[in-house]
Amino acid sequence: MDNGLRVLHHPDPDSTVCVLNILYNVGARDEDENRTGFAHLFEHLMFGGSENIPSYDQEVEKAGGNNNAYTNNDYTNYYITVPTENIESAFWLESDRMMQLAFSEKSLEVQRGVVIEEFRQRCYNAPFGQLWHHIRELLYKVHTYRWPTIGKEIKHIEEATLTDVEAFYYKHYHPANAILCVAGNVSLEETKGLCEKWFGSIDRTGEINKNIYATEPEQTAPRFMETTDLSPNNAVFLAWRGPNHQHPNSSMLEIFGDMLGGSETSPLHVELVQKLGLFNAAESFYMRGLDDGIFMVYGLLNDGIGHKEAAEQLTGLLNKAMQPGFFTEREYQKVLNKIKSHLLFEKTGMMNNAQKLCFHELLGDANGVNTELEVYEKSSLEKVLMAAQTTLGPNNVSNLYYSPIQ
Repeated sequence: MDNGLRVLHHPDPDSTVCVLNILYNVGARDEDENRTGFAHLFEHLMFGGSENIPSYDQEVEKAGGNNNAYTNNDYTNYYITVPTENIESAFWLESDRMMQLAFSEKSLEVQRGVVIEEFRQRCYNAPFGQLWHHIRELLYKVHTYRWPTIGKEIKHIEEATLTDVEAFYYKHYHPANAILCVAGNVSLEETKGLCEKWFGSIDRTGEINKNIYATEPEQTAPRFMETTDLSPNNAVFLAWRGPNHQHPNSSMLEIFGDMLGGSETSPLHVELVQKLGLFNAAESFYMRGLDDGIFMVYGLLNDGIGHKEAAEQLTGLLNKAMQPGFFTEREYQKVLNKIKSHLLFEKTGMMNNAQKLCFHELLGDANGVNTELEVYEKSSLEKVLMAAQTTLGPNNVSNLYYSPIQ
């Protein structure tokens, strides 16, 4: 649109509901290191009402709809579903809070309290609550991935002023920094008309986020951290930085992580939990990100097992698993089919389609939603092992040892 808002139309003539999904190109990586947690705070503030609509949720309920949102390090996503006949209510609600939130000390204090309590419960009062604080602190020294979405420190939210909050909103929450997908039984002509009516008059208040971040230096030596936790067990976490979401090795590492420790029939569980009894749980996975991914291998130790021994066992099995001949073609195909089935199942949900369209548009091409499977179909067991060997070395691993709080 003229104000920079990108709109994707996804028609579904058989649906009785419509979805409006708005992705804002702002996540935790866009925060100042002294003012973290703001992207997550805004996930809450956006439901606090606007100048024209005191209660967002109440109006959604009147329209017979439902809504929610989520934030990560890369972006923030909001969605609303309403019966098709009430689609204009969704346009009204979403455009209004993009145009002008009701900034007030009262609103800030209410949502600040909610976020602070969430921080305390998730990070201070739950087992491994600060896991991602520690892992990101180990893996990143320069990039703004070095703190989790919830924020680096609770005091950053406690000290946030109304001026800070307004500045963040006007910088990031404007049409040119947003992607809207309209999905459901609504024509392209009607979609264009509603977009122009409800979003056309909203001015951009900031620049488009160019997503340029400091380059993280290559890690050339292993890193270590030892700390305590509420968990009753000792634990070992091993983590590596990996390639970004669009790199071919990203999907290969996702497959490898599932093969190594993604189920109760995987080697980590069978060898280290069932046979040797070293751990009561052991898993691995690859978490893909727009700038970097994180590969994780971890185990929760049984009594009498030391951290060093546990790390050696995890590393030893990992190294064996990266060698040709450890995994069979059948084991590879089993995991590949699992991932492909998951992708195909996602396409049956209109909400998933709307969110993925926005995500791929953020990556640079909405049509990427139609080529996701091709990436996996071009994989092979050899490529998966090569990606693991290239990424998971002894000199770029970060080791986190947990002990129970005494």
